[in-house]
Amino acid sequence: MIVEGVPLYRQIKADLLEQIKGGQLAPGARIESELELMSRYGVSRATVRQALGQLVAEGYLEIRRGLGTYVATPKLEQGLGGFYSFSREIERLGMRPGTRVLGVGLEPATRTVAAALGLPLETPVVALRRLRLADDEPLVAETSYLPAARFPGLAERDFSRRRLYDTLLADYGVRPARAHEVFEPVLLTTEEASLLGKHRGDPALVVERTAFDPTMQPIEFCRSVVRSDRVRYFVDLGEAQA
Repeated sequence: MIVEGVPLYRQIKADLLEQIKGGQLAPGARIESELELMSRYGVSRATVRQALGQLVAEGYLEIRRGLGTYVATPKLEQGLGGFYSFSREIERLGMRPGTRVLGVGLEPATRTVAAALGLPLETPVVALRRLRLADDEPLVAETSYLPAARFPGLAERDFSRRRLYDTLLADYGVRPARAHEVFEPVLLTTEEASLLGKHRGDPALVVERTAFDPTMQPIEFCRSVVRSDRVRYFVDLGEAQA
C-alpha cells in the first residue's frame, strides 16, 4: 500500500526491511529483480534502486556479482574491550569454530616480524598459517609468527586439533597477557580472495596483533585478513573526560 506524503523509496525499503526482520526473507534469500519490484510496487527503476541501495549500505542486503541481490547474513560482532580468542568467540556466538592449517614451519624473520617481536633481522621464527572458520565458512586467513628459540618444537605440533594459546600455556608455561592491535582496510589479493571465498579486490580488514607475556615480552606477531562482509568490531567507550 502506497502512503501519501512518504517518499516511495522509503516505503519500499520499509516493506522489505519488515520482511527481513520478520523472517519472511531469511538470510541468503534472493530478492526479486528490479523489474519484478517495479511491477509489484508500481514505481520506476530509479526508485527501486534507491531503496535497495540503502538496504545494501546498511548491511541488510548484499549484491552478488552476476547473481542478483540477496539478504545478507548477519555479521559477527567482536568487542575490543579485552583479550580474545577466535575459537572461543565463535563458540560464544553459538557457532562451531574450525581451523584449517595451511602450513607451519621455520622462517627467517622479515623486517616487520623482527621489529614486532624485538628480534634481529632473519632470526628464525615459527610461522603458522591458518584459515579460521565458523560453521565451515572461512572468515579469517591469518599467519602467526613466534620466536623459535623460545618455543622449541612448536612447529611440530598439530594445530588442526590444538589451539595455539592453549599449547603455549600447556607446553611452555607461557600465556598472553596483553596485546596491541592495529586495524587497516585493504582490498583482497588473488590468493586471499581464493582462501576466503571472495573476489580479488573485495574489501577486507587487516588486523596486526602483537601479543605479550606478563613481563611484556613479545611472544607472537599475527597478521589476520578478515572478511569485512561477515565480521565487524566494536568498542565500548566510557564517560567523556572534560
